[in-house]
Amino acid sequence: MAISNPPQLPFTPSRILHLDEGYLAIGQDGEMLLLDQNLTYSDEPVNPFPISIEQACIIGNNLVATWLDAELMLARMASINLDNKLVEGPTRADLRIQKSLATALHPASNIWSRVLDSQPLALATDGERVAFVLWKKGIYCLNPDSSEIWRSPEPVWPEVSNMPRGDETVCMNFIDSEIHIWCAAGGRLVLDADDGTIIRTERVDLDAVIENVYRDSQHELICSNSGEAFHYSDDVLKIQTNITGPIQNAIWDSASNAWRISGWRKEVLLLNQPTLSEYQEIPVHSLNIDGQWWNLFNDGNWKLSNL
Repeated sequence: MAISNPPQLPFTPSRILHLDEGYLAIGQDGEMLLLDQNLTYSDEPVNPFPISIEQACIIGNNLVATWLDAELMLARMASINLDNKLVEGPTRADLRIQKSLATALHPASNIWSRVLDSQPLALATDGERVAFVLWKKGIYCLNPDSSEIWRSPEPVWPEVSNMPRGDETVCMNFIDSEIHIWCAAGGRLVLDADDGTIIRTERVDLDAVIENVYRDSQHELICSNSGEAFHYSDDVLKIQTNITGPIQNAIWDSASNAWRISGWRKEVLLLNQPTLSEYQEIPVHSLNIDGQWWNLFNDGNWKLSNL
């Protein structure tokens, strides 16, 4: 059954994560709010984390997320059970008076929380385990309880090692029994998800700096830092578009056999040719609710898609 217009979120959203029974809305400053399947809510938003969240994923009904304060040189990775009520955590002001590792502050109501000694660069899950990359440290894979499954050396991409940003991790994805880690110069490192061994490395030849790669089945959308989007399927670059601005999010629309891209004041349906709809506000995410596509905008409002 089609839903009515969902209520406005009370903060500037950065992302929406799918849960078994609803969604988790995360704000630019680390706010969290649980939404039901109709995108409505009854609680007030809270900040379990002291600052904005860098990376986040869902395992079961647990959130695993990282935060980084570059100025204070502090980073954490923690898991929160979303079946429990979300509560306020420490503030950034609290972090400033932290004196030692023994008194390190952690997100409120965490199941587990780790102090990180390096910047978290990428995070991904297949629903059963979580993998992440730490700058100049390596690649790690954990069980949901944070016990380590394996670790591997930091990623390298020989095919692009002599190119600018050829050592810069930008994202990672689980694909069946593999983990794919991308660098900004177009290198892809493929690991065995069970033990972290290298399966292959390769280069996707693009005249662009990669910022993110979205994946659904055999379809990939490679997004540049300047707003270019390349539909990559079966090792072939099929379609591309330039939406002249940052890409906020992308989701595969199986009914349309196309990518739905949330861009800079526009939504794009990347089919045989890109079709777009322009807005005054910036769409940050799109969701399919009972056959209707809803766009979430940076002012917290939802609007039905025009595409």
